[in-house]
Amino acid sequence: MSDEFRVLPVDFRGSGQFGDFFWMRDQPEYARALFVFNDNEEQFVAFEGGEPSGFRAGGGNAGIRPWRGETPPRAAGIPTGRGGEGYSEVDDRVLAVLERALEIVYDLVDTGRYDTLVFSGDPTHQTLGVSIFNPHPDFCRLVYQALSAVRPGGPRWRSGGTVSPYP
Repeated sequence: MSDEFRVLPVDFRGSGQFGDFFWMRDQPEYARALFVFNDNEEQFVAFEGGEPSGFRAGGGNAGIRPWRGETPPRAAGIPTGRGGEGYSEVDDRVLAVLERALEIVYDLVDTGRYDTLVFSGDPTHQTLGVSIFNPHPDFCRLVYQALSAVRPGGPRWRSGGTVSPYP
C-alpha cells in the first residue's frame, strides 16, 4: 500500500463495480477510504446537531449517510441543496454551509485514518456528479475543485475563494 493520499472522483455506472460506493467499500484497496456523498442541507444540519435524521440513509449516493456514524466515520456529506431542490445560486449562505461541510472532511482526513477520498465526480468536465438534485453548475465545479484539493495537513478552502494553511 502506498503512503500517498489519493482523491478519486468516481462516476456511478451501475451496482457492483467501480463507482458504486457500497461495492467499493468492500474492496481491500478502499478499506481506508472516506466516501463523500451528496447530502441535503436539512439532514446535514441534523447531523451537525447529532439528530438521528442526520444519519439516515437517503437516495442516490446519500444511501451511505449512516456510515458517518461509524467509528471511524466512513462517510461525510456535502450539501447540494435544500427543500428538495439543488442550490440555484452560489451565494454567501450556500458558501457558509459548504465551508462547514468541508471542515468536517478536512478534520476527518487530518486524523490519518484515511488514504483515499472518494466522491461522485466527472473528471473530464471537473464537476461534481449529481443525480437527484441539480445544483447550479458553478456550485458543482466549486465542490469538485475543493474536494480534489483535499490533502492531509493541506490548506483548507474558505468561502471567498481563499485557502488557509493547516490547521
